[in-house]
Amino acid sequence: MVGSLRFAAVTAVVALALLSGGTQPASAQAASSPIAVVDVQGALRSSDAAKEIQTKINERRQAYQRQVSEEEKALRAAEQELQQQRSVLAPEVYQQRLRAFRDRVTGVQKSVQERRRALDQAFTTAMNKVRDVLVSVIAEIADERGAQVVLFKEQIVIAEKSLDFSDEALRRLNQRLPTVPVDLPPLD
Repeated sequence: MVGSLRFAAVTAVVALALLSGGTQPASAQAASSPIAVVDVQGALRSSDAAKEIQTKINERRQAYQRQVSEEEKALRAAEQELQQQRSVLAPEVYQQRLRAFRDRVTGVQKSVQERRRALDQAFTTAMNKVRDVLVSVIAEIADERGAQVVLFKEQIVIAEKSLDFSDEALRRLNQRLPTVPVDLPPLD
């Protein structure tokens, strides 16, 4: 219901804008149109800074995966050793070692979750910096073009191509923010 209302409202605004400027050529319409369209998600995905962030996050994730693989290998070896010792250990000693082993497994699982959470947080923080600069770039271009409303391209069905300034926004974003520092969690 809310999505239908939003779609209807966006459609009405776009139709009104197109009707109000329908007698002007497309280039004049874009320069003075009260509405503009931007592919925000595309700009966020395609920006140089976002690509670098993703590369850094992926590299750290792979490094963590190598560490986890080593930890899993060590856990399998410890489990096999514990199983081999089961017949020669007193039951209470075996139970004590089994508890210690399970605690170790739980510790590794918690460590993996903490690493994942830390990477997600590092990614979110860095991408928020990109998003903030993109919003400022979009506001700047909208002001230059006299646009009073900027709509997400993803939510528009049909719009005059001249209303779309996604390429310009991406170009300025890349100029203004070619890279973003990523606060990566340390390797253990």
